[in-house]
Amino acid sequence: MPSLDGSGAGGTTSLALHRTDVDGAAVVRPTGRLDLTTYRALRDGLLECAADEPTAVIVRLGDGFECATPAFLSVFATVRLRVADWPGVPVLLVGESPGQRRALAGGLGAMPRFEALDEALAAVERPTERTRDETALPNALISGLLARTFVRAACDRWHITHLVHDAVTVATELVENAVRHGRSAPTLRLDLRDRRLVVAVHDDSPEQPREPKSDPRRHGGWGLTIVSSLSRTWGSRPWPRGGKIVWAVLEDRATANPLSSPRRPPSRS
Repeated sequence: MPSLDGSGAGGTTSLALHRTDVDGAAVVRPTGRLDLTTYRALRDGLLECAADEPTAVIVRLGDGFECATPAFLSVFATVRLRVADWPGVPVLLVGESPGQRRALAGGLGAMPRFEALDEALAAVERPTERTRDETALPNALISGLLARTFVRAACDRWHITHLVHDAVTVATELVENAVRHGRSAPTLRLDLRDRRLVVAVHDDSPEQPREPKSDPRRHGGWGLTIVSSLSRTWGSRPWPRGGKIVWAVLEDRATANPLSSPRRPPSRS
């Protein structure tokens, strides 16, 4: 992986990420100095590793890594939280020296920490069986119709027809939003795991979505407001290879809190 450089008042600092893949996990070893100038780049580098959807991201901290202040170690907790729901990749830390273990001892909450790589690898849970499919859509209004057809077929094939209404609604809004505002050909992906269905849409625009006021008079007028209402959680982030991805997690209503069941919008064909 590339070196992560930054410039500050004291000059230029550098931090490099060295990645290897072990038993399906991305093992990342940072070397150099973590400070204000390299914090964001380290965060984005780890997010990029998680975007490849390994079984886990394991960060090895050894003598070649130094941190300007313990507060910057929060970058690892930040990454862990951001990838917890999507793409659902666990992040683990390995302190390979007594000094690193002392530094990791506090301030990171329940984040998994280990003294050796073997221990971390052994702690990675066996990947839950997941089913996925994706389709490339045109930069045209017909993408909404194509998305609905694709989602219905997938839900039928995967025997999750109880999720089809919400999945169709969410996919339509995300795809039409990408065409309308991203002005690019979106890619729609469905990912089923642990009774949860993730609907994710990638487009080429780096502009993050804004939740608009719904306007039921226009086609697709429910907007991201209804995406939020129908989803367990949703979000967006820049995609490491360009553009952005917007995703929403839907879950089986039988496992959800019945008091928080959202109001359904009118059905759409």
